[in-house]
Amino acid sequence: MRVLAVPVLAAALLAGCAATKKPVVPAEQLWKEGNQAFSDEAWELAVERYKALLDQHPFDPNAEEAELKIAQAHYLAHRYAEAIAAFGDFERMHPTSPNLPLVEYHLGMAYLAQASTSDRDQQSVTNALTYFRNLADRFPTSPWAEKARLRVRECRESLARHETDVAAWYLRHHNLLAAEARLRGLLREYPETDATAEALHTFAGFYAGRNEKDAAQLALATLVRYHPDGPLAADARERLDHALDPAGADPLPLLLARLEAMASQADRQNLPVVVSAYPNQPPTTRPALSPY
Repeated sequence: MRVLAVPVLAAALLAGCAATKKPVVPAEQLWKEGNQAFSDEAWELAVERYKALLDQHPFDPNAEEAELKIAQAHYLAHRYAEAIAAFGDFERMHPTSPNLPLVEYHLGMAYLAQASTSDRDQQSVTNALTYFRNLADRFPTSPWAEKARLRVRECRESLARHETDVAAWYLRHHNLLAAEARLRGLLREYPETDATAEALHTFAGFYAGRNEKDAAQLALATLVRYHPDGPLAADARERLDHALDPAGADPLPLLLARLEAMASQADRQNLPVVVSAYPNQPPTTRPALSPY
């Protein structure tokens, strides 16, 4: 009896495992259900069906497209972190896929969708810019490349806006040294952006109020040179000394040199006074706190 008990018990265990094992759904059915859910914008169901296809039929001819559709479903559902992970996995697993331009573009868009206002950290915009540039460089003839180039300009404008806002904050807090450092960065990195034009206009007025005519005129000339058709160009031309011809030598390097020279001036070393909250404690001189 004991000899017979072992095979009987083993057979019972195998029967129990077979009873609890999930049945394999045909690949064609999973693919059809996933596509129908995708078409109906039932994103969670689509992801579930495509993942089932990959789990049960990893070598199915539609497996690669199912991986791509999982990433797209996450993106269209505004689950951007999941979309970034899924698109990244697809890119690593299929480095020669003809869908890479689409993947790069949507990676950039997923990061861009997570960007906050210009007064917040801009890392998401920086990440998006990297993907859009890569797409334009690696796949210049792709239909996605022109879209990517437009997004590059959008990202650069956003990053320049951030720097302009920070520069304005420092000006309001009388930290001219820090404000001019931001202006130098704008001129070197984003001279063509509307945000830089606004910064130049603001600094030109600020310098005029300080009787720093050379710096004011160079800022106006740079604005006119790089933004001749912008909304601030007409006002800049009216205020520009006719002796300084914006069509002549490029004023931007001259302005940068002027900013570098002014950075060592004594009055720019006087950092803002921070008033103490305690009446018996004297105020201290130190840099104004960063706006972030």
